[in-house]
Amino acid sequence: MSSSTIEPTVAGRYQIMSRVATGGMGEVYRAHDAVLGREVALKVLHPQFAGDRGFVERFRREARAAAILNHPNIVGVYDWGETNGTYFMVMEFVHGHNLRSLLVEHRRLAPAQVVEISMQVLSALGQAHAHGIVHRDIKPENILIAQDGTVKVADFGLARAFADASVSQTEGTVTGTVQYLAPEQIQGQPADPRTDLYAVGIVLFECLTGRTPFSGETSLAIAYKHVSERVPAPSTLVPSVPPALDAAVLHATARERDRRPGSARELRDEIVRAGVGLPPAPRVADLAAALPVADPTPPERAPTVTIRRPEPPAARRRRRALRGLAALVAVLLLAAAGWAGWRYVIPHYAVVPSVAGLPFGQAQARLAEAGLSSRGGRFVYSTTVAAGQVVRTIPAAGRRIRTTTDVVLVQSKGPPLTTVPYVVGDTQAEAIAAIGRAHLRVAVAHQYDENVTKGMVAGQNPGRDNRIQQGQTVTITVSLGPPLLPIPSVAGEPFKAAAETLRADGFVVGQPSYQYSVTVKAGDVIGTQPPAGKQWPKGATVLVIVSKGPRTFPMPNLLGMTQAQAVAILNQDGLHYTITLVPPGGAPSNTVVGQFPLAGQTVQQGQTVQIIVTQ
Repeated sequence: MSSSTIEPTVAGRYQIMSRVATGGMGEVYRAHDAVLGREVALKVLHPQFAGDRGFVERFRREARAAAILNHPNIVGVYDWGETNGTYFMVMEFVHGHNLRSLLVEHRRLAPAQVVEISMQVLSALGQAHAHGIVHRDIKPENILIAQDGTVKVADFGLARAFADASVSQTEGTVTGTVQYLAPEQIQGQPADPRTDLYAVGIVLFECLTGRTPFSGETSLAIAYKHVSERVPAPSTLVPSVPPALDAAVLHATARERDRRPGSARELRDEIVRAGVGLPPAPRVADLAAALPVADPTPPERAPTVTIRRPEPPAARRRRRALRGLAALVAVLLLAAAGWAGWRYVIPHYAVVPSVAGLPFGQAQARLAEAGLSSRGGRFVYSTTVAAGQVVRTIPAAGRRIRTTTDVVLVQSKGPPLTTVPYVVGDTQAEAIAAIGRAHLRVAVAHQYDENVTKGMVAGQNPGRDNRIQQGQTVTITVSLGPPLLPIPSVAGEPFKAAAETLRADGFVVGQPSYQYSVTVKAGDVIGTQPPAGKQWPKGATVLVIVSKGPRTFPMPNLLGMTQAQAVAILNQDGLHYTITLVPPGGAPSNTVVGQFPLAGQTVQQGQTVQIIVTQ
């Protein structure tokens, strides 16, 4: 299957719409998934890979591994397969451009823009490294910029499969994008997460300066500079680059990998600190949006190539010295033939060591120390072993096997996926129980909600029908009921005006109650229940107490009472009084002999009356 003979529909469901790009491993098409009704990117690998059994096996393993990566900054892998002898991978289609397009258009980017891009790239790499996946081919062509400014890293899993293919890899060579290869890749050493960080440092250098740090007439010359020379500080080419960004680039591109940041998160934190106080610049989304929509994919300035590993001068001197020892080598070869007969003709055995819980690479190294070879490719779900680590071996640990037998490493895919139950509308206890039955953890948040009864679940995250790993956390938001509001003061207002004020503040006004009052005129509000200033739920009922005015009643008969008795009755009825003293005139002393108003006349609460008392 080539670009000229691509089928209009692949695997019976992917309808080819247009070709997007061509690379070292294959061609990328824009396609329509007829089953799920969505737009996808279809990467069809070159036909020569189909006959390479090593590549096919590696492609299958890496595609499965890449498919488990679910991160907003990673191009998602949806499907993979084979059709008519050619392998393909179905990925998320990103509307936008790659970082190379931005560099072709603008040559170099502002420091703030470089920080914005690199933070998202490192977030993606942190997720991949946590799953035991090393990209191995970070470059601007594999960094996509969506229309909303989201940065996505593409081609996880393909770089390693391509590097291991016999059509691209021969003894003594290394495959990759030479401008971004780490020294350990060039020297044939295994790649690890710090290998990706070196490539990120080179990309940062290029974004800040408009060029890669090393150039040469041949790929081999460039590779030799990565091994023998130090990456210069970007400020040597662009003096305006801040010192903190200089330091981050130099840290990431250290030749010795143990001198680089220990993880993508560590480098990301360093760049975040370097980004504080940078001059503002247009957002990356604005740069991407300014590029023409129909702009063709720029020529690939950083192709994936295969080169012979550079040989240091010391190695060349050793090689010349060895030519003089040809006779000795012949003797050694004869001895080696005898050793090989002992090694491979006579059976040898070893005990399988325990490697459960180790990362895949460390497990392979421990088995190699025991004289055993190993391979991966088997994955199982596990709630006790982290993703990417070894769950068990086949044969099991402790078994005595021949050293020619491959040990299969069974790796963890992490906890199995489970569907998040829908608990909105349940009580808090019901929601916790339902989420627990799905083997998920619960975090509880609270908020006021005037539409949801207190104690009921008003929201959840993730929402209904999401599938996540067992053991992850679902956050439920439990309603505290309507928000609390202070009751306004309406004392002294007419009842109608007071009711309007309360309703405007969100309260329900109940039937008023009435009380006598000597201070508040009839029809005006004495107060509320609850009182003004009280925090009360929005929508709850507030009772209004309305004045009936002063109480009216007949004037009591005080004649013949002592002064104290008369005063007690007047106080009890809420009447004020004045006392006029007169001579006894035949009446007992301290006796009420007169009163105004007279007994039986109508008086009202708070009125002043007069009593006449004998001396």
